[in-house]
Amino acid sequence: MFIDYRSANEKGFVLVAVMLILLVLTIVGIAAMGTTGVEHMLSGNMRLREENSARADGGMEIMSGLIEQILRNGDTGNFAGIITDANMVTELRTTAFDADTADVTIPDIGVEIDIDKMYTKWMGGSAMEFAAGYEGAGKSGATGSNTYYRVNSRSTALAGSEAEVGSIYRYVSR
Repeated sequence: MFIDYRSANEKGFVLVAVMLILLVLTIVGIAAMGTTGVEHMLSGNMRLREENSARADGGMEIMSGLIEQILRNGDTGNFAGIITDANMVTELRTTAFDADTADVTIPDIGVEIDIDKMYTKWMGGSAMEFAAGYEGAGKSGATGSNTYYRVNSRSTALAGSEAEVGSIYRYVSR
């Protein structure tokens, strides 16, 4: 004959222990799913940042050709379709730090580019200048100057994400 020595309070202990273990495992599973969701969002944000940076940098790549075209030839050439500022040719030649925000827009890739003339500096150090004794006096037998431009390229893409790349471009007159 089998005699049960447990009291009446101990008969549901195994069920309660199993339920507590299931509760702990459920909480661990929910926490793991939350961590995975955050990591997924972080990787998506990194992808958007890299994509926007690459687009903005691509906008910077065409600016040297555009500035050269405008300053050497006085026209916009093949760039006319992307220029949004009608006074850009005049601004690049005369105006320092114009108030507009975007001179060039490339809508296909969501890039806006602002070009501002900073200053022009006389280019010294020529052999003719040295031979004539004008060194440091601000006169030169040769012609030439360096003109500096500030170029900012901004890319906007999905979810309002954006990136901006800036550089200084030096144009050397010939």
